[in-house]
Amino acid sequence: MSILTKLSVSDDGRYHTFVDGTPAYSARFDEVLSFHDIDNTYQVAPVCLNSQAWHINETGEAIYPHKFNRTFGFYCGLAAVVENDDWFHILPNGFAAYAQRYAFAGNYQQSIAVVCNKDGFYFHIDKLGQPLYENKWLYCGDFREGIAVAQAENGLSTHIDKQGRFIHSYWFLDLDVFHKGFARAKSDDGWHHIDKSGKPIYAQRYASVEPFYNGFSRVETHSGALQIINEQGDVVRELRAANNDDFGALSADMVGYWRTFTIAAAADLKVFDYLPNNTAQLAIQTNTLEKRLTRLLNALGELGLVKCEQHIWHVLPKGAFLNTSHAISLASAAIEYRGELMQRWHNLTQLMQEDIKTDDIFKQVSLSEEHTERHHNMLRSYALKDYKELVCYLDIERGDVVFDAAGGNGLLAQLVLDKFPSSNVILGDLEGVVDSSDFSNKIAFDLFKTWPTKVDKIILARVLHDWNDTDALQILLNAADTLQNNGAIYVFEMLLDEYSFGGSLCDLHLLTVTGGQERTQGQFEALFKKAGLCIDSVIKIDGLVTVMKLIRT
Repeated sequence: MSILTKLSVSDDGRYHTFVDGTPAYSARFDEVLSFHDIDNTYQVAPVCLNSQAWHINETGEAIYPHKFNRTFGFYCGLAAVVENDDWFHILPNGFAAYAQRYAFAGNYQQSIAVVCNKDGFYFHIDKLGQPLYENKWLYCGDFREGIAVAQAENGLSTHIDKQGRFIHSYWFLDLDVFHKGFARAKSDDGWHHIDKSGKPIYAQRYASVEPFYNGFSRVETHSGALQIINEQGDVVRELRAANNDDFGALSADMVGYWRTFTIAAAADLKVFDYLPNNTAQLAIQTNTLEKRLTRLLNALGELGLVKCEQHIWHVLPKGAFLNTSHAISLASAAIEYRGELMQRWHNLTQLMQEDIKTDDIFKQVSLSEEHTERHHNMLRSYALKDYKELVCYLDIERGDVVFDAAGGNGLLAQLVLDKFPSSNVILGDLEGVVDSSDFSNKIAFDLFKTWPTKVDKIILARVLHDWNDTDALQILLNAADTLQNNGAIYVFEMLLDEYSFGGSLCDLHLLTVTGGQERTQGQFEALFKKAGLCIDSVIKIDGLVTVMKLIRT
């Protein structure tokens, strides 16, 4: 029989047929898969019967005597099989191609296969079963055009070559292989296409995108429209109109303060501390008018924070963060956002027209013990959520003196001390702030005056974003002067993506509230250079915050 003879899977999936539909052999199986050729000389196909699996030739006969639990097609002369929960590859004679056993084995493509070890980590092997590189991944896929997708333990994905080297320096929430020079990539704002340098080829972000087909891609917008775009991101035709109401969406954006004040009122009244409860009893505990409280609870229900079942109000998962006893409670944050932080937004128009400097909110906060406690409770919740997993990546050594500069109530300083108990961690902030902190090793200081001690490591956690470039540079210069030889500075910040609008509202918030700004990594690098510093390494896991480790140039 010619190897060019096309054999297809029958309609019931139990045997193979010729082109005219006649059976290729008399045997019948529980399941068969497609034929694949071996060395362009003959064809074999995986089959299974009575919980046993093997490979057959064109006449339906087994090509080796052994039986497996499951078999897959031959690719590059090797087939993946499963035997007693062990995955590996076999030769056409049924013998194992190598000694290793895995929790998963993919098909060979370009003489390379993906495998997953018994510890749950993925990597690539060659036809001899040897790893192509040392790294292990949370997941990786097949190579295409010499490039594969690899997902790190932080959940983010990038591209690697056959030696395991990074193709570019960008990481994404999800990622596809390259197809005709472009790959689909998902960032916080949505899906788009990137080139082999990892950079977007257009500014828009979508709910979904398809690979380019002869220069065009079908995409779906976040508003539900289906469009065809070219490689420049231009819309060449619309296949379906958007299903949202732009007028209504803009109206909802303009009354966003309704949500702010509703949540803040509930936090003020400690509504979430008293749930589950009925309305009458809750009105007594919150000292409110029952009918009006019902209206507030209904609004909280619209926001997805509470639900009512059989006249009893219950907290939903999102609303639980507004209970004051929650480990990362946002109750204080809700009140802060409604207060002076919102009042400062009234100056936004003036800030657009005049180069004026915002008053130092931190000194104002520190003057009031109550305001200090509430403000730093807010910062503590965000810090606990954003910093806890990052601390373990810091290379703090035994005996290091670590200075948490402008560290607030000391939550991060305590996390560092818990992780590195042999280090000497010092908390520094304005006098009114450190006085309110329970952290024992603390000193009062001002970011813009001479720092009080020489240290090995400095932490600047979301400090620089509160200041304009001039002030941020002065902070960095003071920090550099405080470092011992071979010291390092850890800068914790949310980095803006220069190719998207993500984080821009937060940037405006900083402008109005502190006079500061969010920055791209490139903008930070320019500041670091002026201070005689450079980035030694970058730590990025799944979350908003990136850690940049700085050393002297």
